[in-house]
Amino acid sequence: MKTKKMIFMSAVSLLSIISGCTVISFYPLYTDDVLIRNDKIIGKWETIEGGLGNSDTLVWEIIFSDKKWIKKHNIPFDRGSREEPNKFAYSLFLYYSDNPEKSTEFQLHLVELDGKTYIDFFPEQWDSDNTILGFHLMGVHTFAKVDIENDSIVINWFDTEWFANKLESNKIRIKHEKNSANILLTAQPKELQKFVSKYSSDEEAFDADFQFTLKPQK
Repeated sequence: MKTKKMIFMSAVSLLSIISGCTVISFYPLYTDDVLIRNDKIIGKWETIEGGLGNSDTLVWEIIFSDKKWIKKHNIPFDRGSREEPNKFAYSLFLYYSDNPEKSTEFQLHLVELDGKTYIDFFPEQWDSDNTILGFHLMGVHTFAKVDIENDSIVINWFDTEWFANKLESNKIRIKHEKNSANILLTAQPKELQKFVSKYSSDEEAFDADFQFTLKPQK
């Protein structure tokens, strides 16, 4: 998995970092009753990945605004046609420190289930100069367990190989679609919440090689 992580970390599209190595979902993990705020995540954070030459520092810039844009279409060109009050959605801008203009924007939501915190990622904007390609792309949700401290944020994504094996052996029963390349969860949020709660303490459910420890940017 370390080799695969390095490949994704060096990819041109930072969107691949999130969607390529973990469980993906058509629906979000959150419902209104489990959303929380924790403004400790606001700020500029970084992860240092060795062996990637001059592009080894990934910046995670997280902000909060009291308003958010409502999109009509989930495409990178649609910024939104109107604003509405925002209570829980954070914005994440991911970029390499030596190329900040090439950023990918995600919307983040924090979820609390049985005393544990999770984070839901959803792409808002990303680089695409091809209009036709943009209309063929659909954003998906990913979610991870997160530990938020004053001086660090530790993100643990679910292990896609573990998940696939559990599905294959019928040890996990959850709505999904599968093709030769991907497994897409199609379960509704409440069912997703039951899934993550059930396996929140199972170390094998999370990919140790795809853990990110974010530290304040120096």
